Amino acid sequence: MKPPSRFVTAAGAALLVATTLLVATLLRSPLPLLPLLPCLPAVTAPSGAGYEPAGAAALADALVYYATTETVPQQSRAEIALSLAVLRRRAPMRLLVFGLGHDSPLWHALNPGGVTVFLEEDPKWYKVVRAQSPQLRAHLVSYRTRLDQADLLLDTYRGLPSCVPGPESAEPVQVRGNAACPLALHDLPAEVYENEWDMLMLDAPKGYFASAPGRMAAVWTAAAMARARKGEGDTDVFLHDVDRKVEKAYAEEFLCDGFRVGSAGRLWHYSIPPVSRRENTTATAGGVERPFC
Repeated sequence: MKPPSRFVTAAGAALLVATTLLVATLLRSPLPLLPLLPCLPAVTAPSGAGYEPAGAAALADALVYYATTETVPQQSRAEIALSLAVLRRRAPMRLLVFGLGHDSPLWHALNPGGVTVFLEEDPKWYKVVRAQSPQLRAHLVSYRTRLDQADLLLDTYRGLPSCVPGPESAEPVQVRGNAACPLALHDLPAEVYENEWDMLMLDAPKGYFASAPGRMAAVWTAAAMARARKGEGDTDVFLHDVDRKVEKAYAEEFLCDGFRVGSAGRLWHYSIPPVSRRENTTATAGGVERPFC
């Protein structure tokens, strides 16, 4: 038999080397079909800097909290996603939350670099949540209303000058110190009145038994604050538990269907412009004017 030429011998040797290299590469790579990872990013912060970026510590606390508890937030994933979309777009912001709950560390963490304030009416629950999450900025507040007064308050508030906007369309309705209006939260902590809130989350007070405060005053106050806004942009208001009669009725009366921009589950989202940027018109329902709309 004729011996192979030197060309064939060289080609065979080259193929053997290439095959050996390929096999070695495959053996070293656990996932050869996936693209290679990018280079490891550089660590620019000095060692020991910890969670210095605004909000990083709050996010870490929230992750640990929810990873180690079986208790879940009051709102569903779809409902939280609705609010998160606004937080992604507007944060850092001023966020006012009515109520403390299992989701309070979440709202605090989702507003990095912003200001998040909670208002809670139950003294015992206030102590429990503050003990679990001392990083939260929260105030204990009181309400003058009862849920079993909801229908009467809605039927009679138009007859109280302190509860309705003034005759001039741009005239704001007062909240702070407005004790004459039973729907006004007139004695909240000063910082609530001294700041304009970009977003309000109404998930309290209790509203499921007759002697509970109900959310009538919270809805009215949120509407009055949004109406009086002087800064840029509208006020995003979220109201939870709209499957209940009182929440739905007060939302339609004070937050206004024309300003509702989204919903998920039992949560409605409103984007409320200040009265200074509205047309000089008043919405009606069933022939009855709705002064806040």
